[in-house]
Amino acid sequence: IKANNSTTHTFESGFTLFTLMMVEISNVDIYLFVLSFAQLLLLYISSKLLGIKNILLVLVMFIAFLPGLDMLTNGTRSGVALALGLPILICTLNQRVLFSAFNFLPMLVHSSYLVISFISLFVNKFGTIKVNSFLFFINIALFILWLLINPTLIFSAIEVYTQEAGFFGKLIRYLLLEKELMSFSVKLYFIIVSIMFSCIYFMTIKNKYDAYCNVFLTKVAFLTLSGQFVYALFSFSQYSFRFMFLVYPLQILMACYILDKYYSGKTRNFIVFSLCGIGIALTYTTKTFNSFSLLNL
Repeated sequence: IKANNSTTHTFESGFTLFTLMMVEISNVDIYLFVLSFAQLLLLYISSKLLGIKNILLVLVMFIAFLPGLDMLTNGTRSGVALALGLPILICTLNQRVLFSAFNFLPMLVHSSYLVISFISLFVNKFGTIKVNSFLFFINIALFILWLLINPTLIFSAIEVYTQEAGFFGKLIRYLLLEKELMSFSVKLYFIIVSIMFSCIYFMTIKNKYDAYCNVFLTKVAFLTLSGQFVYALFSFSQYSFRFMFLVYPLQILMACYILDKYYSGKTRNFIVFSLCGIGIALTYTTKTFNSFSLLNL
């Protein structure tokens, strides 16, 4: 920001102030390291707040999948915002109403957090297992719909709005970007990963009665499934993976919280090694990683 006088990019005020401060006291390498380390540190703090004993599992699972890798290496701005929101959300969901006022704070780092902040306003009223189940099936239906139907046929009717200079026009141009950022396999990869974490939740509440009665877990699931609904709704877009990223850190925390609290012994070890093993294999050793275009900060 300091070296580039171009006004092409406009960053949020909080991120801009942090960047200006860092460039005064450090170099680029340290600056990028701090952005990445902050995410892991906030994940660690959030895990401690949840009482997760195996915190290393949280960190490993976070980077085992492509969204975590991208947040640490490229999408650091959104990664920091989402990670910053985790402890705030956890405190809010634990009936600490005072912290709800800070749910909009991460927006100063990345405006996309507005989606999570907005959803958090409805947790207490709609955070139930019935609503969660409804959201899950709706999400599955939307994912399948956009995999089978060409979205350009539907949105051709509103093509005229892409010429508008306002927010709506910019949103349409953003969603209907023609440049291919993801191959079909990568698109499918993100969808499967997102659904997989939701399945862990539903599998657990079906077989573990104490998990079924856990109000806090139900509220966390509502947040993740509502965010997943936004992702599913726009999964036709080349930029849809950014919507998936919105709830990825929360999905990781929820999965690790469930595994730590409701599973033990060989069952937990099998699930953990399967998730991390599959995640690392699909992310780092296949064409999924090579064919994904990491975007600029």
